[in-house]
Amino acid sequence: MQLDDFVSTIEKDAPPGQALEWDRSGIQVATTRSHIRTVGMCLDPLPENIKPALEKKCDFILCHHPLSIPPRLPDKTDSFHNTLRLLFQADTALYSAHTSLDVNSCGPVSWLLREMGLENPRIIMPTGRVRLERLRFNPPVELSRKETKLLRQVEQMEEEKGYISQVLLRSELADRFLEDLESDSGPVHCQRRYFAGDDMVFGLGLLGSWGEKISFSSFVDMLQEILGIKNFVCIGQRPEYVQNVAYCPGSGGDLAPRAFDMGADVFLTGDIKYHQALDIHNSGFALDVGHFILEEKMMYTWYQILSRTVPGVDFHYIEGTTPMHISGVNALKSI
Repeated sequence: MQLDDFVSTIEKDAPPGQALEWDRSGIQVATTRSHIRTVGMCLDPLPENIKPALEKKCDFILCHHPLSIPPRLPDKTDSFHNTLRLLFQADTALYSAHTSLDVNSCGPVSWLLREMGLENPRIIMPTGRVRLERLRFNPPVELSRKETKLLRQVEQMEEEKGYISQVLLRSELADRFLEDLESDSGPVHCQRRYFAGDDMVFGLGLLGSWGEKISFSSFVDMLQEILGIKNFVCIGQRPEYVQNVAYCPGSGGDLAPRAFDMGADVFLTGDIKYHQALDIHNSGFALDVGHFILEEKMMYTWYQILSRTVPGVDFHYIEGTTPMHISGVNALKSI
């Protein structure tokens, strides 16, 4: 697959223009390759994840966390230096889909909503809006094999027997989409319509609901089975029943007040700080499940999606491990 085509594919799920201002989503390490055949995916761009990906002959590595957010030089032989060395030696690209992936509520970040069967998803903290436009074709347009690559830009489409009658896509892509379509198909009759209700809002954190309340014990059993972890940091007074669940992968402690204002019975995230916990303690109930697990499972969900939908590319997922663990006193003494 062409490198540029693959980057366009992943950026449909993680548009770099939607990343937060302080972030460094996108290409981290370039390659001289123009085609890719094998992609490795992982949470962190660490040598212990890069090495097994390279052993599987990966020529492109897609991770969540950036190699470095503040610009820096490889001026000491640390993990950053070793990761660069491995990638340069193999001429393998490294790409980070960080907050560009986090804010796409329709993408892999919504995996927990689906796993728990939560409905009516809402974004906790909107960070932007994408203007979408509808293109209606009369008569419908038949797309050749060459033209199907255009559909990677499309958010929704109406198709019947290979004929496209309507597409929904970002307004800034509409002119180029029509130009490329007509260059292959000839003139088309198109009506362009904008409806504010079509616009796509993106942002951090999600809240979903069940139709009925469940006991807190049942909620914890479900969560433990899904996350596969035994220990949680608990903050606040636990509710007797749970119906509205909010979460933010990574470090989302600042979103807790918004989640509670939206009616969350429980808020899940990682890296909750002491003063954040003080605020949460009197306003709701939160579980700190750690920075790792929600994002690890988000990336694995993305791996499953891409493996199923991107032809001509072999995908490998490199499982990560959290650098943090809880240990009892006796176990700690024996380390």
